[in-house]
Amino acid sequence: MSKILFIGLLSLIFQQTVYSQGFIYADNQEEYYTKVIEWRNQKDHDYKVKDKTMLTEELMKDFEGLKYYDIDYTYRVNGSLIRFDDGRTFSIKTTGGESYDYLIYGKVSFKLNGKSLTLDIYQGQRAAKSGKKKGALFIPFTDLTSGDTTYGGGRYLVLDIPDDEILVLDFNMAYNPYCVYNPNHSCPIPPMENDLKVMVYAGELMYP
Repeated sequence: MSKILFIGLLSLIFQQTVYSQGFIYADNQEEYYTKVIEWRNQKDHDYKVKDKTMLTEELMKDFEGLKYYDIDYTYRVNGSLIRFDDGRTFSIKTTGGESYDYLIYGKVSFKLNGKSLTLDIYQGQRAAKSGKKKGALFIPFTDLTSGDTTYGGGRYLVLDIPDDEILVLDFNMAYNPYCVYNPNHSCPIPPMENDLKVMVYAGELMYP
């Protein structure tokens, strides 16, 4: 495994366990908005800390905060989850030119902006073997904002494994791959199966 790919995989693990909470638990919309803002502020704070940031030293000099769409509760949707239990895998290419095998955990169907959509759900093989549920599911995706207001290489969601067949997709928590901020990171490229033919006006914007 190349050094670049190794760094990228480590950064992906870091994303899943530290920053990339895919679901905010809240009793009402007001509490939800507050928690999302707190999460974003904490991420900005950590990006200013040398030992925590994913920014290059050059970007850190002028860093004032990541850019996001306004929080929109309509982009927090319930999806119908179909699990695959046959151990099938999928090789996802990375920006470093190599590939990494993920388990295909299943598929989620949902409606967004009046359209019926589906996304494939992946799981790192190490996470699958560990039996962990928190932050164990990985959904890389592109949409019609990719390459315009959001990063052309797509964005990510990391989700907890639900106890039932309802998977909450919160696109307000969609975030950029770390290769946006540092070319030393090698990031998974969303497969064609996860190209959403809809504008997802939620989550992290392209950073200037």
